[in-house]
Amino acid sequence: MRPLVVVFGLSGSGKSFLSRLLHEELGYEWLRSDVIRKELMGLLPQEEAKAPFGEGIYREEITKRVYEELVRRARRLLEEGKRVVMDATFLKSWQRKLVKDSFEDVLFLLATASEEEIKKRLSRRKDVSDADFGVYLKQKEFFEYPEDVDFVEVNTEKSSEELLSVLKNLVED
Repeated sequence: MRPLVVVFGLSGSGKSFLSRLLHEELGYEWLRSDVIRKELMGLLPQEEAKAPFGEGIYREEITKRVYEELVRRARRLLEEGKRVVMDATFLKSWQRKLVKDSFEDVLFLLATASEEEIKKRLSRRKDVSDADFGVYLKQKEFFEYPEDVDFVEVNTEKSSEELLSVLKNLVED
């Protein structure tokens, strides 16, 4: 099994759904940027912290701390012999480079879905994430397409069973 999986993509793309499958079905420790961000800011995961894109707890300097913490926690868990899934947007190449430079064996999975499906998901979301469709549109504007890492694109508009099968094939050695 691959020790470290990075599930990235825009809000509503299905990152957390894939990460949850890896966690619940395949035993990966789940590191979620939304949870870590709120912990670092002294908030409970369920506390709302909505803010315009790049503002509030989503400012660049806080985002930098969140990604550094993701790497720190992943390193500790991997040293304990555990498998880890990192769940975050990884919108910028520096964020992916941080992981790529920190770990030898990383599987990057880009979660995707149609914009129509993403809009539906975000409109009914009750989750630790504060992202709505407006945030998604801003992320889309600022997303640096991952030409810096090898990745596999996973369309999340499939059943849990189909996605679990895809994930098993990808993470097995």
